[in-house]
Amino acid sequence: MLGYAGWQLLIQLPTLLVLVTGLVLALTRRLPRGPRVLLLGGVAVLLLAAVVNLLWVLVFPHLIAEGWSATRVSRLSLLFAPIQALLHPAGLALVIGAALAGRRATGPEPTPPRFAGWPAPGTPPAPVPPPRGPAA
Repeated sequence: MLGYAGWQLLIQLPTLLVLVTGLVLALTRRLPRGPRVLLLGGVAVLLLAAVVNLLWVLVFPHLIAEGWSATRVSRLSLLFAPIQALLHPAGLALVIGAALAGRRATGPEPTPPRFAGWPAPGTPPAPVPPPRGPAA
C-alpha cells in the first residue's frame, strides 16, 4: 500500500506531467519568439512552484518525526509560503501573456456597403425623379 509520500507523489503527478509536457511542447513547436519565451518562462516557473510544493509536502512529516518544535517548523514554513505565493501567480501571468502576445485588438464592425440603385434593407426607397416633359 502507498504511504504518505507515495500518495503525495500520486496526487502531484498529473500536475507535474502536464507541466513537463507543456515545457516539451513549448520547446519543440514553432511559435513566434515573444510568445515562446513567455510560455517557456511561465511553464518553468509553474514547474518550479510544483516541485517546491512537493518538496515541502514530503519534508514536513520528517521534520515533525525528528522532533522539530512548532516554532522551527513555522519559521521554515514562512520561507516556503512566500515562494509559493509569488511563483504560482507569476507563472500563470506569463502563460496568459504568452496566449495574448502578438494578438491585435479588433476594431468596430465595418458598416455595410450601400449598393447603387437598391436601398439597404430597412431603409426607405430612393425618391423617383419626376418625369420629363415631352421630347421636343
